[in-house]
Amino acid sequence: MESFINFKSAEWLLKGDGLDSVEVQNMDYVLEFDEFVRSIKQNMDTKFSMFLGAGASVESGVPSAGECIWEWKRDIFISKNPVLAETHNNIKSEPVKRSIQNWLDNQGIYPQLNSEEEYSKYIEAAYKIADDRRKYFQHLIEGKCPSLGYHIIALLAENEIVKSVWTTNFDGLMLKTAHSYGLVPIEVTLESQDRIFRNDTDKELLCIALHGDYKYGPLKNTETELDNQSEVLVRALTHEIEKRNFIVLGYSGRDNSVMDALERAYMEKGAGRIYWCGYGRDIPPKVQRFLEKINQSGRNAFYVPTDGFDKTMLNIAHMFFENEDLQRRIEEIKKNLGVGVECETTAFQPFADDINKCMDTNLFPIKFPNECYQFKIIYKDGEKPWDYCKNLQQYNIIAVPHNDMVYAWGNINSIRSMCSGQLEGKIESAPILKDVFLNNKTFREMLLRALVTIIGKYSGCEYNKNKIWRKSEKFSQMVDGKKIIAYRGIQFSLFSDGKYNYLAFIPAYFYENKKDVSKEEHLEFSKKFIENICQRQANKNYYGYLEKWRKIIFRENTTICAMYPFDSDSGFEFKIVNKSMLVGMHSKYNANLPDATSEKRIQICARDLLDAELKFYNPRYGSMQKDFHPMRGLVNHMPYDYEMNNKVYAPTIKLGIICPASGQGKFESFLDGLHKPHTTRYNTDYVINYPGFHSVFGVGLDIPARSEWLALDDVELKEHDIYKAAIAFGKQINKRIEELGRNSQLDVIMIYIPKEYEILTSYEDEVTRFDLHDYVKAFAVQKHISTQFIREKTLDSELDCQIAWAISLAIYVKAGRTPWVLSNLRTDTAFAGIGYSVNHFKNGEQTLIGCSHIYASDGQGLRYKLSKIKDVTFDAQKNPYLSENEAYQLGLNIKELFFSSFSSLPKRVVIHKRTPFKEEEIAGLTKCLGSAGIKDIDLIEITYDENFKCFEYNKYLQADLFPVKRGCCFAINDNTAYLFTHGIAPSVISNRRYFQGGTNVPAPLKIVKHYGNGDLAQIASEILGLSKMNWNSFGLYSKLPCTIQSSNAIAKVGWLLPQYEGMIYEYRNFM
Repeated sequence: MESFINFKSAEWLLKGDGLDSVEVQNMDYVLEFDEFVRSIKQNMDTKFSMFLGAGASVESGVPSAGECIWEWKRDIFISKNPVLAETHNNIKSEPVKRSIQNWLDNQGIYPQLNSEEEYSKYIEAAYKIADDRRKYFQHLIEGKCPSLGYHIIALLAENEIVKSVWTTNFDGLMLKTAHSYGLVPIEVTLESQDRIFRNDTDKELLCIALHGDYKYGPLKNTETELDNQSEVLVRALTHEIEKRNFIVLGYSGRDNSVMDALERAYMEKGAGRIYWCGYGRDIPPKVQRFLEKINQSGRNAFYVPTDGFDKTMLNIAHMFFENEDLQRRIEEIKKNLGVGVECETTAFQPFADDINKCMDTNLFPIKFPNECYQFKIIYKDGEKPWDYCKNLQQYNIIAVPHNDMVYAWGNINSIRSMCSGQLEGKIESAPILKDVFLNNKTFREMLLRALVTIIGKYSGCEYNKNKIWRKSEKFSQMVDGKKIIAYRGIQFSLFSDGKYNYLAFIPAYFYENKKDVSKEEHLEFSKKFIENICQRQANKNYYGYLEKWRKIIFRENTTICAMYPFDSDSGFEFKIVNKSMLVGMHSKYNANLPDATSEKRIQICARDLLDAELKFYNPRYGSMQKDFHPMRGLVNHMPYDYEMNNKVYAPTIKLGIICPASGQGKFESFLDGLHKPHTTRYNTDYVINYPGFHSVFGVGLDIPARSEWLALDDVELKEHDIYKAAIAFGKQINKRIEELGRNSQLDVIMIYIPKEYEILTSYEDEVTRFDLHDYVKAFAVQKHISTQFIREKTLDSELDCQIAWAISLAIYVKAGRTPWVLSNLRTDTAFAGIGYSVNHFKNGEQTLIGCSHIYASDGQGLRYKLSKIKDVTFDAQKNPYLSENEAYQLGLNIKELFFSSFSSLPKRVVIHKRTPFKEEEIAGLTKCLGSAGIKDIDLIEITYDENFKCFEYNKYLQADLFPVKRGCCFAINDNTAYLFTHGIAPSVISNRRYFQGGTNVPAPLKIVKHYGNGDLAQIASEILGLSKMNWNSFGLYSKLPCTIQSSNAIAKVGWLLPQYEGMIYEYRNFM
């Protein structure tokens, strides 16, 4: 189940924080996207013209004008500094951009960053010869294919809605697309501008290249060339927009001559309006001035915040083309763009190693009848089918309602007797198809209730629908001073590997008085219950608890074989076998199977996958070195990016401090302590001594003098309304962040929360939830500022060494640095995590925020994008599922993130999420990514399975003190496998083992491949590696891969972000 949040109003929470783009929303000429599409629908009787800038071709793989500028800057920089080519190879990296810009600024001859003359000055500086500039653009677009948006424009032109496309681009993509439709494209360039004067002709599409075409004639790039526009084209433009509506897409208004031409044209009288579709809500100043001037002159000009070219055109098409034939055309286009990328989804092949070792499990084989009774009941007014069926159990009838029928096990005479007044028709025998039966939640409940009833009666235990317990097993636990009484027992769940079926045994309890136990008390009671069983020897003691109850359940018999109803002759026979399933594997050490019958019990073959190694840089050897342990790797070597210090990065990380006056002395002492060594006293199998910040990371840590700190007032502590005070406190912190953010030299802002302010960090009632951390993060990411919260209770912990490690790592990472990356993963692969968060409103409406977060092949978390999802359905567990169109648009987000982060698209993409991929989602995602030429796609569902347990044996074939190894993996059927990311790992102390947490038997991850041909070892090894890339934690690993953790966490905070369209966020600002 995904994250659920309920706010009174996120917009109200953020008001006044500079997050809601008030200056944009209060402008009369701003149209929200839904208003825009309704407007153009009402004007379908008017022909449209399109104006496309470089942003329209980004999703076709052609760099935008801004990206070209950075390429030219890098070419100039590298030609002057060839030894720095390798460290400055990724021009999409912000630190690389800063380094290059600093060098350019120091030369004193290049334009300032983001100045108007950057484009013309840098291309001329990079390529002085005009023909070289032409060849640059020729090479840039070779092999590029038009993306979806271009095809939709052609479809609009085919239906006589769009008559002309004007563009500043050199790529010819619109012309190329038009040729593949029922259109006659008329190409107009600087060399053939007289063609523009012609009457409207059906199926003709004018394609006007304002800056020329690389294939022939001159291109307009330099300052002189861009400063003037052809008078012929200006006259034609004025005539064009006199009556036609103009839609601008992907253009920032960079060129003076084009903006002047548009202004001149719109100063003439006319009815045609202009819709300027910008990327996001921030209007470029030049565009803002233009729109305001046009509106003041009496013409209509609007700004429309949008979210990328393809997505915008797709939504326009859905509005224009409401008839089914044209909608089918759009679906055909999407399908054709992805032709050739469909792959045959391959099965997980079981490992076939020689088995000389096994692990025990909590799964016991079962058999159940191959038929049941089926009949129809006429329910009384107000009578609920489930209540009716549950009431039958007191008469030894297990029944469930399904598809207007009732299915049951029991004595047929009892059924006739109890149902006679409401029975319609005959009671018939219905065959049970095992696959259908076990995949249906209703029938699974029917089977489980029957099995538990038989076990309860056979063993003489108390029981309900899924538990048994004994009154003699009474115990109590104290929770917050309250004594809670319960009875020990076992909970059951069903498990199937597709071949055999099993009953899982799990330790459980039954409350003496459940009504007296709150939700919070229940969680604490459950935690203590398991801890008391495991007693720091989880594998042995958990196994021992199950063994005790196994003997109670089976009474020394090998099998329970019983009819339902119990001790009847109904013919409905059930079996539970007193031999648990074993998992076999190969061990390099001498090992033995427990007994001669083991081979029949071994149904699964597992393999211990090697844990992922991390890469660090060693300056002594001048090369990368590996270690699976992050702390030891940093101490023995240096961070992965160490070589970039003084080249790309500054030699010191600078902090800004926000701290109430009452806590400044204590916090200053803590920060100073980051420079000093700390000795580990706890968790010594993992934590090693902390040698000080510079010794760990090889860079300095600049902590400002206390006089430079920004203080926080204590006025909120006197406010009686906690919610109001918490909001005010958050606003005060945000104001201080904004003040410090003006200093561009700061890397990370530290925020200290003394104990007396803890009351202001969270608030929740029936309708409202406020979290200070989320609130401040939502503000900071908008400002591209990294923040780190530290609470006084953290400083008071005895785990000072571990805390010094964790805070130092957080500072280093949030400063944009890279401590380590993964080794040995495919370099042509990129990963994406999809997460959701649902907001439920009082009126019953619910809205979904989706997050797409991408990771590089080496596991580095890069950028993320949020979107509001409209076309969604929810299953019984309230998990959201997208329509094909919404999944396609989510794919566009992922594709956009790839283009913004990588110099070339990955050949293979792996997408993780915590819910199944439905057919519509698979189709939407694969078609979208396939349209970009990505042919190798794996769609992987990752969840916990808390009910499946494995138990490690020691050399004496007894339950070991320690659980299974981290990395243990096995397939249970063609598309499902289990992976233990939580388990035993090597200790930093020789000849010892380390079990992180150590309080429970580890639960495996359940991995389901819904699409793709990745093999099990590859997919599982990637997940194992990504579980070590959560830089928000300094544990050896996380239980979930970072792709899953981050995407769900970001989506949860996404409600507090006022803007989704046209926004790509840096992950490190969120951490």
